[in-house]
Amino acid sequence: MRDPRNLSHMDPDTKAMHLLLEIWGKWARGTGIAGYPTCSPTERAVRYGRLGIPQESNYKGEPEIPDEIAKVDAAIARLGDIDRRAIVSYYTHWEPMEFLARRCHMRIRQFQNVLRRARWRLIIQVYK
Repeated sequence: MRDPRNLSHMDPDTKAMHLLLEIWGKWARGTGIAGYPTCSPTERAVRYGRLGIPQESNYKGEPEIPDEIAKVDAAIARLGDIDRRAIVSYYTHWEPMEFLARRCHMRIRQFQNVLRRARWRLIIQVYK
């Protein structure tokens, strides 16, 4: 879990965007969105028979993306490459800032500035 003291230095708009991005990051790390099915073909065959097709009406498909997360996801897709890389690496990988900066081929201070700028751009796209 990240240090909660970091939130105390953010203005209310940035804090709200940070919390939305945390929710988006949790959703983006899910296996269904990463291109992997939630269950294997063998598991489907055991559950639903040899063909793996559900026959009952109470079948639950892949979870749908909530509206607010869809807005954030679309706004992230519209960001530039550098900003998108910083946002995606920060909110989907739970690593120290040094490793995240190295992953994006930046210095630590540069990564923090790009992350701050990307959050501001997302605030403009999502809230305004």
